Amino acid sequence: MKFQMNFTTSYDDVIRFTSAEDLHRFYTEHGCDGLELMPLPYSTAEAPDIYLSPKKCPLIVPGMVTGIHCCCVGDWVNQDRKELIRHYRKDLDYAMRVGAEYVVFHVVQVDDKEGFTYERKHTDREVVDAAAAFINELLDGQEYSFWFLMENLWWPGLTFLEPEDTRALISQVHYGKKGFMLDTGHYLHTDLDLQTQEEAVEALHRMLDRQKDMIPYIKGLHLQQSLTGNYVKEWLQTPHELPEDPTERFCKVYEHIFRIDKHEPFTAAGVKGLVERIAPLYVTYEYITRSREELAEYLESGRLDKK
Repeated sequence: MKFQMNFTTSYDDVIRFTSAEDLHRFYTEHGCDGLELMPLPYSTAEAPDIYLSPKKCPLIVPGMVTGIHCCCVGDWVNQDRKELIRHYRKDLDYAMRVGAEYVVFHVVQVDDKEGFTYERKHTDREVVDAAAAFINELLDGQEYSFWFLMENLWWPGLTFLEPEDTRALISQVHYGKKGFMLDTGHYLHTDLDLQTQEEAVEALHRMLDRQKDMIPYIKGLHLQQSLTGNYVKEWLQTPHELPEDPTERFCKVYEHIFRIDKHEPFTAAGVKGLVERIAPLYVTYEYITRSREELAEYLESGRLDKK
């Protein structure tokens, strides 16, 4: 089992570290073997508004990256197929370039309005079927060597709520090294009544009980939690208008998402047993933090080797 820290090549993450050596020292000191990297446009403190290829980021050197988290497109079903293939192949080729052992791909379809209102335009199965067809188009005939791990969210797509949908996805994808990246926090958002981390652990065990045959396909975990059902319930009681301006809309949508999906440490006593039951190849401590100091605090709080 390998342990990863999530990281991006965006300015907000890169500015926290002075060198590749500093970054390596930081994540190893906090119990991680490597990085799960999202290759976002890279910029420097000297020119924060000039965006460069993530390949230019000097913090990322050979041997650091265990996994690549694709820069996933949430609202994709009506987009140009060739452009989508180009978008994802760029990340997959980067994964091969840095020697990543796995990549992460969101199985979801959600537009801004759905994210705001929770009014679904598609069923989970419709999105699962469409995503499987797209994944086959993306991967068939390619000579990739990494695990392709499909991640759950709480919007239409892979949610782990219906075992038959989970089985349908894994059975339809042709790629040999296929599996799931179970995001524990994302699953918790499917139950707005959860109030404690102990209840959250029990909910995850119940989900696994319903689809025990799928557990061997869970090759990775995004280990995090945020119990924000009360926020969502309150949000849904009041109509919300999306701004017309694209920039304002983007900011409003992501402010809302990050209030739901906080990505905080999963510290309940039963978490270690949950991970041992699943026995994944990879565990990523996937946190959203505001500083290097807070990231260090979260990593220490959530690390399994100290439980």
